[in-house]
Amino acid sequence: MAIENVYMWDNSSMVHDEVLAHRLGLVPLNVDARYFDEYPRSDQGYEENNAEAQDDPHQRATDRNTLVFKLAVSCNKPDAARNNQRLSPRSGDFDSVYGNNELDEIAARTTAERQQSIETPGRPYTQHIYSRDLEWIPQGEQAERFTSDIRPVHEDILLAKLRPGQSIELEAHAHRGNGKDHAKYSPVATACYRLMPRVEIVSPVYDDLAEELVHVLEPGVFCLVETDDQDPPGTKVKAQVSNPYACTMSRNFLRNPKLSQSIRMTRIPNHFIFSVESVGMSNPAILVAEALRQLQGKCTRIMELV
Repeated sequence: MAIENVYMWDNSSMVHDEVLAHRLGLVPLNVDARYFDEYPRSDQGYEENNAEAQDDPHQRATDRNTLVFKLAVSCNKPDAARNNQRLSPRSGDFDSVYGNNELDEIAARTTAERQQSIETPGRPYTQHIYSRDLEWIPQGEQAERFTSDIRPVHEDILLAKLRPGQSIELEAHAHRGNGKDHAKYSPVATACYRLMPRVEIVSPVYDDLAEELVHVLEPGVFCLVETDDQDPPGTKVKAQVSNPYACTMSRNFLRNPKLSQSIRMTRIPNHFIFSVESVGMSNPAILVAEALRQLQGKCTRIMELV
């Protein structure tokens, strides 16, 4: 789900309407898109059969395929006396959280210093508009379907800056989409894969050489174990493969001529390790399952054409 249509009622800020709408579209929304239907678009033949939809796009929007957000903010000139006043932990405007006067003093001093660092004397007052200012307006049965408030994944995304007298008022509609249409619909931040390493010890590695292999050359891949009766006398520990998954195929062991003859690192050609990072609205396991479902649907459509 991502913001697709923005209806701008008022925008007197320095940010152009198109730029602001583009920034809103890139704000990730913390909602599961599987609960919504596909939004009917012109390429699906909807407008050809419905003449009213060509004039009013709201005819296609329902509570099953659209989320509505509202942004109404304005910047008023602050009270200079109150803006420059240092908060005291014993004043009525300060609520103690910890009940500790020393901590309250530190918190008040830090807040005042941070405020002075942003508000330079003689500089016009600036109000920052963040993604937290977006307000979700439930439509139809959405209030019953979603018990918790639908919010952006990150509340501190900067959208615009306002000076006194400037304001922004708009309504934004979010729809379900596919990353093929626009990157804002993609819930994946990074996806990559690599082959599973195969690490083998050709000849045993003991004592100092084993400690160098475990702690310096290939950390996390090998571990030290005590020797037994089958090992040469006089040896205390030997290296053993513990976690081949942690191998990055750096092959640092080749720096030591003895280890280069004792260790072998290859890759398993039919074992893939996928790494998927989510933007935040869905769990990576859900993203992989949905990607497989999309791939299955593409294969089904190809089989129908053959």
